[in-house]
Amino acid sequence: MTTPGVAFIGTYQWQPTTKVPSGLHVKGKLKDENKNDGHNVYLRTKVEGYQWGHLKGVQKKHIKVDKVFYDGAVLKTKKVRMHACIDRGSLRPDHCSPEQLFSRR
Repeated sequence: MTTPGVAFIGTYQWQPTTKVPSGLHVKGKLKDENKNDGHNVYLRTKVEGYQWGHLKGVQKKHIKVDKVFYDGAVLKTKKVRMHACIDRGSLRPDHCSPEQLFSRR
């Protein structure tokens, strides 16, 4: 997932309910690609019927992501939407990569 200023390079895996924690396991690097723009980066995730969740990055740095989204909504669904975004403040809309749909087989 990339867009000017932010990139997420990684993998995802659905962990079965027999594994603790079970849910969507996302692993990779969230990168601030434009260190001089003054904006933070983050990942957004959404399960149908629930609000967007955020995984914040760090301005001017790359961070390792190793997170399991394990709330009850993720355990019941077979689809999660995700994209990488730039937080441009309250006066301008955030800029996000195209939305990716991750489906459980």
